[in-house]
Amino acid sequence: MIGVGKDEYNSSLDGMIDQNILPWVEDREEEGYPVWEDYEAVQRSTYFLNRQGDLIYQFNITTLNPEDPADYSYFINLILDFRANNGPNVLRVSEDYLLIQNAIENADNGDIVLVEPGVYYEHISFLDKNISLVALPYSGYEDNTSGSVVLDGGGQQGSVVTINNGQDQSSILLGFEIQNGYSPDYGGGILIENSSPTIDRNVIHNNTAGNCGGSGGGIAVLGSSYPYIFGNEIFDNTVQGDCDCICYFGGGIYVDSLAWPILGGSTTIGNVFYDNYADKGEELYKNFSADSYLWDQIYAHHNYFEECPPDSIDVYPLSAWDLEHCHSIDLVKNDPIIQFGNFNLSPNFPNPFNPITTIPISISYPGFINLTIHDLKGTLVDKWNTFLEVGNHVFIWDAQKLPSGIYFIKVESKQSYDTQKAILLK
Repeated sequence: MIGVGKDEYNSSLDGMIDQNILPWVEDREEEGYPVWEDYEAVQRSTYFLNRQGDLIYQFNITTLNPEDPADYSYFINLILDFRANNGPNVLRVSEDYLLIQNAIENADNGDIVLVEPGVYYEHISFLDKNISLVALPYSGYEDNTSGSVVLDGGGQQGSVVTINNGQDQSSILLGFEIQNGYSPDYGGGILIENSSPTIDRNVIHNNTAGNCGGSGGGIAVLGSSYPYIFGNEIFDNTVQGDCDCICYFGGGIYVDSLAWPILGGSTTIGNVFYDNYADKGEELYKNFSADSYLWDQIYAHHNYFEECPPDSIDVYPLSAWDLEHCHSIDLVKNDPIIQFGNFNLSPNFPNPFNPITTIPISISYPGFINLTIHDLKGTLVDKWNTFLEVGNHVFIWDAQKLPSGIYFIKVESKQSYDTQKAILLK
């Protein structure tokens, strides 16, 4: 997809089609600008091209208002229609399916189930599928978009979301508010068992686990599970029941002895924990045996607690968790974690993507920036180092040769740095 507008900016996008250099909004019709030569482009138009570079559709984008929910939804669905013809299938709720679970039942591995805003009174199972379950908020141009798509367990027995059939990190739960779940044993909000999904930027609250014992009011991670849990807000979850015993563990997250999740990792993807309740480990609890003090700690950097570092009431046992670089919730509310200097890193789009995504950066005063991309193990997979003038710039990242997964985009200058996450889905 290529947009052509006025000549406010003169930066270019490299390698979009057959290694050509295309102008972003350059108002010139001359050699070296193939969008004008090959497609007879006109200003204010948007062009959809397939992966071979063939033009398949064009229209004047100024007819759409990005702040109008109907226009925004139309444009997103238009993109998805073309994407589905040459990529993962997209199943839409509530346009194609009234129930989320029905969409999951009809999905294949690698598909995306995209859920429009609303309250859905369902208990969701990923069944045996590696899929992405993604909330589509109308406020797509805003940073804070959580909470507009609600999964409500209605207080009925059963975890709100269950992922328990060997899913890997390509299974993604993204952008939902998950509430009012109840399980008599494990995982009032989310139950993960023998699976390793990605739980990303959800609001998980007012869920309960426990009858005569119980664990994981917000999330329970059981068995051989290695999930990635990033950027979630987890609060007001409870583990309690009728029995008079110290047998209620992990108000926010419970992790059993075989599971090793990754929680957080940077200031932009840390989870926020507060006001969860349990007998032990009100925010985080790791199950352990008497001889387990030599274990490797669970990686939990850059998470947010009411007190940093948290004490053994909030996190139990403290020896089981690597809580380096934690933050106070007061800092989140009152002060920016990252002081931006000469640049601002905007969210890459599309995200998730396959295999190309755009990384926008705006520069407030000129200077060198270093842009690097790393995988989850910290391995460098791509980099740019360049001098940028004042204005808006874009970098095109082609991840064609890389496997599906989560990658981290980091931008540094002498004055500041910023990091964000990109999800590659093939």
